[in-house]
Amino acid sequence: MTWSKGLKRMRGLGLILILTGLLVPSAWGLAVTRGPYLQQQTYHSIIVRWRTDVATNSVVRYGTDSTDLNLSSSNGLSTTEHTVLVDGLSPATQYFYSVGNSSAAIEGDVSYHFSSSPVPGTAANTRVWVIGDSGTANSNARAVRDAFKTWSKSQAADFMLMLGDNAYDHGTDAEYQSAVFDTYPELLRQLPLWSTLGNHDGHSADSETQAGPYYEIFELPTAAEAGGLASFTEAYYSFDYGNIHFVVLDSYDSD
Repeated sequence: MTWSKGLKRMRGLGLILILTGLLVPSAWGLAVTRGPYLQQQTYHSIIVRWRTDVATNSVVRYGTDSTDLNLSSSNGLSTTEHTVLVDGLSPATQYFYSVGNSSAAIEGDVSYHFSSSPVPGTAANTRVWVIGDSGTANSNARAVRDAFKTWSKSQAADFMLMLGDNAYDHGTDAEYQSAVFDTYPELLRQLPLWSTLGNHDGHSADSETQAGPYYEIFELPTAAEAGGLASFTEAYYSFDYGNIHFVVLDSYDSD
């Protein structure tokens, strides 16, 4: 091989790598490793969370048309644990979205969507997927998931409520990854998730200090952001969905 031919090949390889980096951000190591998942659904807002393998800023692009995500919300903090509040939503409206950074979207297609809740006090047909002791990350948990996905094809749920013992055996971050985020990835990108602390979750979390994986993973209302009265703690809280008021209690680790 002559020097000139080798140089041309190197230039060609560099061009391919540059184009690949522009088209597929994850080719440079930026990839979503958890989520996205949806928190604190209200009639005017929602929180979108996800984890990446590389620290970056956070942008959620969204809109009511899956082909035109013409709105955006962002968080300029460089982090691998991304939290973005999307506010100013219309009540009882479906939105499509993507997650990424200020350079590009990393993940998002027609299956990435959420709905805001109805105005509090408004009567609305409501379906909630409620699961308890679900954190086994085994064939039983997957069978329940698959049965729900089959059932909900013709009657979609509005949100998801976990009753505790969400991740066996000790509620560690790795166990949450396996039992929750690797088990329900498609559902979590569509159904807002509300959670309750169980004794297994409490093995690695402390309600008094609101520390540990459970409290690091979930964004739960403390100041009546989603309705009801302020609890001033994520250990127990309440929220409204239409004309239904939900009260979520910590019966394990709070006095």
